[in-house]
Amino acid sequence: MLILFMDLIAIAAAWLICVNADVIGLRLGVMDYPDKARKNHPQPTPLVGGIGILIPLLIWLAGAVMSGYLKDQQFSAMLFLCAAGVGLAGFADDQANTTPLSRILALLVFLGVAMTVAPGLIAGSLNWGSFDATPLPPAIYAGLIALTFAGIVNAVNMADGQNGLVPGMFVIWSLCLALTRDPGVAAVAQVVAAAAAVILYYNLRGKLFLGDCGSYGVTFVIGLLALTAYAHGHITIETVTVWFYFPVADCLRLIITRRLQGRSPFAPDTDHFHHRLQGKLGKRYGLAAYLGCVALSSFAAVLAPRFSLVALIVLTAVYFSFAFLTDRPTAAEAEDGTPEGDADYSNVVQLPAADAPELRERA
Repeated sequence: MLILFMDLIAIAAAWLICVNADVIGLRLGVMDYPDKARKNHPQPTPLVGGIGILIPLLIWLAGAVMSGYLKDQQFSAMLFLCAAGVGLAGFADDQANTTPLSRILALLVFLGVAMTVAPGLIAGSLNWGSFDATPLPPAIYAGLIALTFAGIVNAVNMADGQNGLVPGMFVIWSLCLALTRDPGVAAVAQVVAAAAAVILYYNLRGKLFLGDCGSYGVTFVIGLLALTAYAHGHITIETVTVWFYFPVADCLRLIITRRLQGRSPFAPDTDHFHHRLQGKLGKRYGLAAYLGCVALSSFAAVLAPRFSLVALIVLTAVYFSFAFLTDRPTAAEAEDGTPEGDADYSNVVQLPAADAPELRERA
């Protein structure tokens, strides 16, 4: 009964933030204003979606610790510190542009905090579902995790260019984590899923954007939950790869193709996977196809891990059929030719190139 009460409190907090999004956005100085160029949303939109997920989560964590519901103090402290810290780093960028390097350093610092507070996150090997485990020294394992986190967080941020896309993936990934056999991870994931579902509803209506607080902070929290479940032996590398396949594959493809075209790897455009789906299916069905593929493959990978490799093969076929074998979508094909979410490429570390100015892309 107590946990149900805390869940309801978290959901209520998310809802209150959403219904007061304009007031909160104005008070905190996190409004995204249209510019009739890249930012084509019809009116100033508050960047409070991340706040609407992280604040309820922090409230729930505090209640769970004080009530004794969460017994693992290291796990609770790690999540609380990192959710607050990375969320604040993203929030600072929502208020005023911070440098890409400072955001990456903040992410790595709090990953270090997580591993210090909860040293059990550092596993002794790479655990595969279809192959034998690969032993690794702790330092090398920690370095791989740092590279993985930086890549996933930036990939998800780059994917945040259509309303409903990233919040929808937050819901899917959190529900998958809730299905793991790790009770602590499952309990926290349920709260994230519920709050993200509330944000998804308002984001689809164009009432708010995630902001960098969301694309950075919430992705980081989900990554920590996945890392915890992995360290406890409840999920494998193949399963996690399936979950994050689309945004990571799209990020890598765009970095490579843009450099081959002589452009900045992080310059905004309408060549993302979700834009290509829009060009062939329209916005609504393109979004449904994207999230449907992520959901089906992710749930299959967590419920039947032996099929993870099959899911990866199918995802690869679906992705590259749209990413490479179709014509680049035009503005007309993509209906309005501009993203409608709040993707922000200044969040990604810029490569030193003359054609790589720091750009912001919000629809």
